[in-house]
Amino acid sequence: MTEVPTSHLPLRIEDITAEWLTSILTERFPGTIVTEAHIGTVIAGTATKVRLLLSYNAAGHAHRLPPTMWLKGGFIRHAYTFDDSFVNEAKFFASWAPEMNIHIPRAYWSGWHDEVQGLVLMEDLSARNVSFGDARRLITIDQQAQTLELLARMHARWWQSPELKTLRNFSTVWQAADRVVMMMLEPEYFDACMNHRRCAAYVGPYRDRDRIKAGLRMQWKRSVEIPQCFSHGDAHLGNMFFETDGRPGFLDWQAWQEGPYMHDVAYSIIGNLTVADRRSAEKDLLAGYLEALKTHGVATPPSREDAWEAYRRHAMHGFMWPFTPLEMQPIEIVTAEGDCFGAAVADLDTFGALGV
Repeated sequence: MTEVPTSHLPLRIEDITAEWLTSILTERFPGTIVTEAHIGTVIAGTATKVRLLLSYNAAGHAHRLPPTMWLKGGFIRHAYTFDDSFVNEAKFFASWAPEMNIHIPRAYWSGWHDEVQGLVLMEDLSARNVSFGDARRLITIDQQAQTLELLARMHARWWQSPELKTLRNFSTVWQAADRVVMMMLEPEYFDACMNHRRCAAYVGPYRDRDRIKAGLRMQWKRSVEIPQCFSHGDAHLGNMFFETDGRPGFLDWQAWQEGPYMHDVAYSIIGNLTVADRRSAEKDLLAGYLEALKTHGVATPPSREDAWEAYRRHAMHGFMWPFTPLEMQPIEIVTAEGDCFGAAVADLDTFGALGV
């Protein structure tokens, strides 16, 4: 799949028609005609997700196309709408997804036009009764170990690979996004968050705006010091699903990039577990992840000591959870994640690890 004309990409929900769906599905499923298309549930967030109720001609049924799918892209716009993230996800499903060795949703079509729109037509996971991750329902230590095995398998596949040099890099992306991130630390907004329940777990130096800025910038700077891999980029619980047998998978590929292995790992461990479980299991979980890297082909994974220091530093990224604008995540989610990361940065002395 390559970039498509803007005329081929609906920008409004009402532009999603049976005729348009027919035109894209026939690319991979010849002869398919969508005879009826109805809009079901619409979920507005960073991206808009539209559930489609579909009927087909005989060819569509012969291809075993399902009666429901989700179309994801930029339909409902707000102050934190980033078109490049929608384009990025469409490119992932067109290029990297076929090589991915972990559990992800099936995409029936993806298309984009840079700086305009990116769309992915994907399977309806609820049709097979999966459950979706939610920070209000944190997972068990055993489930987190399975999640880290999944990440290790993906990370090992392109560990320090020259293939990644065509991609954006975590440090470059976040340093370039400095202005956007720092908008969340503007005095008025920062103070409003700090005085709200969402930041109740933030204590002592972790309420100091200048040190927070310095910590973020130092983490971005130092992230290039550790091995780089293919990174999901946003591996929090809300971007996961679990099959009925408990097998985990990852959703939402808007932020994939080349990045430090510990970005996904720390973000996942700290944000997915209760504070008590994280405190009791984090070192064992890190050790298990490092062993999984070796199992999946990384000859010399980082030492436990190096991984621990990287883990302490990388808690800084998830620290920004309770400052997340509510156009992007519900208040209950940002508060739950703030509780996790607020405790973690204090436990781990993240500012000390970063030298700020």
